[in-house]
Parts: sequence; C-alpha cells; structure tokens
Amino acid sequence: MTNITSHAALNAQDLDAAIEHARAALAALQRFPADGDGPGYPKVIAEARALLGTLLERRLALAGAQREERDQAVVAATRADRNEAIAVNAALLYRLPVDDPAWPDVAMTVGRLSYDRYSDAWADAEPADPDDLDAACDLLLRATRNHDADERTTLYLVLALRDRERLMAWPGDTNALKTWAERLLSFPMPGES
Repeated sequence: MTNITSHAALNAQDLDAAIEHARAALAALQRFPADGDGPGYPKVIAEARALLGTLLERRLALAGAQREERDQAVVAATRADRNEAIAVNAALLYRLPVDDPAWPDVAMTVGRLSYDRYSDAWADAEPADPDDLDAACDLLLRATRNHDADERTTLYLVLALRDRERLMAWPGDTNALKTWAERLLSFPMPGES
C-alpha cells in the first residue's frame, strides 16, 4: 500500500485508475467474501478500506489547489470524493480497536474531512451539519490526546473548537480552544527556522 500511495509520480489518470481499482476490490470483498469467516478476513477488508481512503485523500489534496474552483462539476466531484473518504475511513475507524497504532491517524483524517464538510464554502453547499462539527472536534481531540499533532491538524482542531464554541459555549471546549490555539501559535512561522 505504501508504494502505491506515496509514489510521487502518480499522475491524475493513474490516481483515478487506482481509486477505481480500490473501489472494485473493496466492493468485491464485501459482496463475495472468499473466506469471510477466516481470521484474516477483517484485516483484508481494513486494508482495502485504508487503501481506498488514502487514495481518495490524496486526490482531495491534489484538488486542494482548485478550492476556488467555479466549475460545478469539479466541485461536485470533490464533494463526492470527500463524502466517500469520510464513509470509508469512518467504517475503518469503527472496526479498529482504539489501541491500534493506526487509530489516531484514521481518526484525524475523519476529523479533518468532517470539518471540511461542515465548513464547505462552495456555492450550493448543503447546510452545515453540527454532527460533522462534533465529529471533527471529538475525533481530533481524542486522536491528539496522546499523540503529537502536526500544524495542519492543530489548525483544524482550533477552527473546529472555535466554531463549536460559537454554537454552544461549553467550558471544556473553551479550555481546549485556548490550549490548542497556544500550540498553534508555537509552530514556527513560514520562513523561520
């Protein structure tokens, strides 16, 4: 999986083909389990979900440069990828034990994607769903509890906590917002060493 998803030369056509292949493989595993009761079967499903989720997230990252896109087809495709990535990663997260080493990374991914859906600023967006905001806050807080968060995840957490505090002030969120905002400010500014 690492070789497929980290290959820097993966172009858009290759990425689209890899996503279609991963979708087909996951669908086949779910429809026709060859050894569905075998001890390794849940791991195979988890790996298929992880691969598809990673590929979708990669395509979303590549589309990030087009965030100001006015083309409704591009916006609709990006939203569909995001929704699918949330569904695939959430299903993976649901099956992972909390002590699994992959749990924090998957939780952070679902949290970031949920916040992106909550804060969708493109035209004709669905109304913001507070459940997406709660998922973002709760998963990001839980995933970062015992793990270092990078600057991107810290920013997502600060934005999500800020938005949730605006909806319903709760002392726990206020304290967490202060703590995480301080951590965000502790990251070096671009150009600093």
